[in-house]
Amino acid sequence: MSFRLPKFPMLTVFHNPSSDISVQALKLLKAASVKYNFEIDLIQTKTQAPTHQQVSNIVEYLGNGSVEQGCRAILTPEAPKASTVSEVQKILDANPGYLRKPLVVDWNKGKAIIADPATKVSEIVKDVGESR
Repeated sequence: MSFRLPKFPMLTVFHNPSSDISVQALKLLKAASVKYNFEIDLIQTKTQAPTHQQVSNIVEYLGNGSVEQGCRAILTPEAPKASTVSEVQKILDANPGYLRKPLVVDWNKGKAIIADPATKVSEIVKDVGESR
């Protein structure tokens, strides 16, 4: 993912194409992208973790001010427990499959959600194009 500001608002989706929930969330995002005029940066991978900077930001966004809460939210339930960003990064570097998906991130707004159930995408798309 490029850190240049896009021409249009953009959401990044960390996607698992073999998950029905992830497929549903992506379908809903694609429909919403037409209505709300944003682009989708789709990351379809089970083998590549987000960058360390992305992990740090996502933990912050998911935790709403609580690093510990963000660390719990970003990892799947079967992942080893982590209470710091560096612990999360080590876990994901060793096994990217521990990243919860579908994970939707609005880097410009500083927001992230785990779209499970898939209908949770509505929480992030409604103001994607609006100013902060």
